[in-house]
Amino acid sequence: MAGYTDLPFRRACRRYGLYYGTTALIDAGALVHGNPDSVAILHRGEEEEWLQVQLLGSIPTDIRTSTRILRDGPWHFDALNFNMGCPVRKVIKRLAGAALMNQPVRALECLKEMRDNWPGVLTVKMRILKEDNPEPTIKLAQRLEAIGVQGLAIHGRLARMLYSGPVHTQIIRAVRESVKIPVIANGGIFRLEDAQRLSKETGCEQVMVARGAIGVPWIFRDIATGTTIPVSREELLDVMTEHVDQMVQEYGEKGAMILSRKIISSYLGGRGFPHELRAQVVNIATWQDFIALRSQLTACPVQVTDCHG
Repeated sequence: MAGYTDLPFRRACRRYGLYYGTTALIDAGALVHGNPDSVAILHRGEEEEWLQVQLLGSIPTDIRTSTRILRDGPWHFDALNFNMGCPVRKVIKRLAGAALMNQPVRALECLKEMRDNWPGVLTVKMRILKEDNPEPTIKLAQRLEAIGVQGLAIHGRLARMLYSGPVHTQIIRAVRESVKIPVIANGGIFRLEDAQRLSKETGCEQVMVARGAIGVPWIFRDIATGTTIPVSREELLDVMTEHVDQMVQEYGEKGAMILSRKIISSYLGGRGFPHELRAQVVNIATWQDFIALRSQLTACPVQVTDCHG
């Protein structure tokens, strides 16, 4: 999730049991050309036991070089993931992300470069190709397996649907039953019940949580325990504060406060906090601004609702 899945975000999720973490998307071309923002995405915490790096691109030579950079760099990632599922328009226009599913020859060429230059685990994130016919998605999955991909995460929506509409679990199930490598189900998980339903309908033992973890890092605890555990206002504000503090350490106060505005809003939205307090988030510019807002949130007399996600 571009703009979210950085080290502070992962640390908030790991607090609640996340183990298999993934970096935000890193563009192969940007990495090859030394873009400092791309390098920052690769920052791994010393305490992170398992971390997968997620690569985006469609030019085989860039894929080859960027894979070698990731292989030989100081990060020691546990797996390399090739993104063939991103539906964002600017990515599709570059024939990358989900656009590659309709260009299997180029996709396989890129993956061959990755397989030849990456000694570890290689996985792919993809989407379904048709809603009413599993065969195109199965065929692509089998070709990926044949070239050496060791795991698939499948979002059960067409690329043009972005993140709306039903998740076509029957397509994911059909793929799972047609390949020998692990298949992870993805799409529409915002609560424990969503994860349980997706696992049951697809037959996948593992599911992937994405946008559902934004502002709700405790969703991983709920899934791991099989129980929705209520989160108090105090715990919510404590996790939020720790998250923002980690961002200050990662980016410096000025940059962190700008980046943190959407993070703070994600923790506060839809939970009963007064609009006049939530509206202050857009003006936060310093750590002291944040602490002042937190004090007001702690003191406001309303009953905070829906803190379980």
